[in-house]
Amino acid sequence: MSATRLRPLAEPVITGALLILAITWVGTDGYRQDLAVLTVTYGLIGLGLYSHFIMGDSLSIAYNAYAAIGGYAMGLVATRTGWPLLVSLPLGIVAAVLISVVLGLATRRLNGFYLAAVTLLFGEAFQAWLIDAHDVTGGAEGVILTRSISVFGAQLGRDEIVIVALVLMWLITLLLSRLRRSPFGVALRAKGQAAVAVEAAGVPVTALTLISLSIGAAIGSLAGAVFTTANLSILPESIPLSVAFLAVFIPFLGGRSSPWGVVIGALLVTQLTFNLNFFQGSGTLLFAVAVVAVLIFAPEGLIGVARDLTGRLVGAVNRGGRDER
Repeated sequence: MSATRLRPLAEPVITGALLILAITWVGTDGYRQDLAVLTVTYGLIGLGLYSHFIMGDSLSIAYNAYAAIGGYAMGLVATRTGWPLLVSLPLGIVAAVLISVVLGLATRRLNGFYLAAVTLLFGEAFQAWLIDAHDVTGGAEGVILTRSISVFGAQLGRDEIVIVALVLMWLITLLLSRLRRSPFGVALRAKGQAAVAVEAAGVPVTALTLISLSIGAAIGSLAGAVFTTANLSILPESIPLSVAFLAVFIPFLGGRSSPWGVVIGALLVTQLTFNLNFFQGSGTLLFAVAVVAVLIFAPEGLIGVARDLTGRLVGAVNRGGRDER
């Protein structure tokens, strides 16, 4: 089999091996499972943003709302119905997508700071509504799950839920990586640079934007569902607006050229803010300093740094081989 045919297999094989290593490292340790859940939550919110912010150059900061929809869908199905909890996943996705489409249509003429400001206000207003709508959401006390997910009658414990969450993030990242290189992804990326040219080519820019927003909202709702399932509860402040702000900068830290940069960035955010005792209490500040340093010295993120180092190493090896001859 030629190298050209093997190249598409390299990404899932390499990242799949890393996924197995991550699952093995997490194991049954409670603290490591908490870190994994936070990484997946940050990662899924960041991947949602990636679809329309990094690829489509359209910044919508309402991901605390989309994640909360997914989380509360899980909680309400668990406490107020006898339905299987898995039903809450499509319900949360549909609700988040509908809200994202309505919000996208309402803000379709806005961009840049104005779009970010309006969606920021929506995210803040949605969190306030979660507290006020006590009859629906449980108010400030939130919702506590009274049962766990079951598949074909078998109850999933926290160990299995963490594994499923990591696999879910891996699959979504893999799909987004393929989507980025697809005709839709090429058109979406071109829209961010030359919207007029894309429209002239017969591709409706508004439709591109709404589709990318819908994809992002769906992924964001899964982040809330993962968080709620793993912790058996959801509160209005469980996924605050500040998480959406962190997610905006996660791709810059890991690398914007690939959705895998979001996964790397989410892992670093978790480590900086929760797992480094030396920096305890100043993790967010450290993350901000790290983002500024990356933007100045490595604009392509850690993936770009790794690519440059690999290129230099390969070049040095090739030069050494020629010198020996």
